[in-house]
Amino acid sequence: MKSFVAHNILPYLQHLAFLVCILPFCTACHTEDSIDELPTNRILIAYLSGDNSLSSEINQKINALATGFLNTESNNLNNRLFIYRDNRNAQPQLIEISNTHNGPLRTLKTYPAQNSADASIMAQVLRDVLNNYSATSYGLIIFSHGTAWLPTQGLTNPYTAPAQNMKDHPTNTRTVATDGSNELELIDFAASLPLPRGQKWDFILFENCYMASIEVAYELKDKTEAILASATEILSPGMTEIYPSALSLLYQPAPSLESFAKAYFDLWNAKSGNYRSATISVIRTARLAELGTLARAAFIRWQPDANSIASLQCFNRNKWHLFFDLEEAIVTANPALQTYLSQLLPHIVTYAAATPSFIQNEPYGFNLLYHCGLSCYIPQHEFFYINTVYKQTAWSKEFFY
Repeated sequence: MKSFVAHNILPYLQHLAFLVCILPFCTACHTEDSIDELPTNRILIAYLSGDNSLSSEINQKINALATGFLNTESNNLNNRLFIYRDNRNAQPQLIEISNTHNGPLRTLKTYPAQNSADASIMAQVLRDVLNNYSATSYGLIIFSHGTAWLPTQGLTNPYTAPAQNMKDHPTNTRTVATDGSNELELIDFAASLPLPRGQKWDFILFENCYMASIEVAYELKDKTEAILASATEILSPGMTEIYPSALSLLYQPAPSLESFAKAYFDLWNAKSGNYRSATISVIRTARLAELGTLARAAFIRWQPDANSIASLQCFNRNKWHLFFDLEEAIVTANPALQTYLSQLLPHIVTYAAATPSFIQNEPYGFNLLYHCGLSCYIPQHEFFYINTVYKQTAWSKEFFY
């Protein structure tokens, strides 16, 4: 997430400061507590991996999520919200927000210092919830830094792999979350997500940068029914301001991801200057294989030169372009596919919105002329490092290599 901090974002949270204040004093509960007699409709787990430059946002995020959940549960819908928090100078904890007589917040487990960008740690945290509490359906929120499928340091240096990384992990894509200098691999992230009885997550909401990528979506198509994510960076404080009023949309019997995405977009689109910078998408995963077939037909013989690539809509603010609008790229490569793509894409991207520009007054800011809701990578000869890793993504292996 881009730490481009907005002003006057937290006045509505002041009345909830007690939640964070009481956290160190909560009596530790254990995950073997009894399950409620009434069946739970939906469990939502927020995994806040903030042992990084986003650490200061963790308490704000918890307060906002708590407000949204307590507003939702005032209607006695019998849902649950679990939050894993890991930020600097504090032990990681698994907590539950509840509207019961026991109070709004209880600590289920306190962990030793650990790397929350390690897939085995994430898997353990999810097991600590899923092995002890069950529901009809499940949603997941991920908050951290992210760069989609790119390998370690691939965004800042796409040319050459860090020496240690190539020695130990020659094909890793470690960009779903960060903890200090550690980064979480997309493939390992996907492997850490199994649900009881082989269920899929109803949705995964990525509150981190660049995750509305076809490479990410295809990697997760067998794990989740839908993804809510941004093709660009997400400016701080991200979704903190909309959780109090819009979290209830994620607890509806059929989670209203499109309405939640619209609430996020409307908030940022109403800002001014560089703060009016946002993209958001809702991506349904059921028909991604069909999209892959179209992409293969477009790209298999396409060999764009540097000028052609530079002319495409990009979504990253660097002197090199790594994230491109998928629809524009396909149609540029093969205009005959426009009709097929126009018929298929609305079944996959059910909501997409973008502001007119993105941090345009800062270096490498750009206009947003195209935004179909999904980004893609186009291999470029000079980027040997990330080209090597790109071939290891499920999207690339399935349709291109």
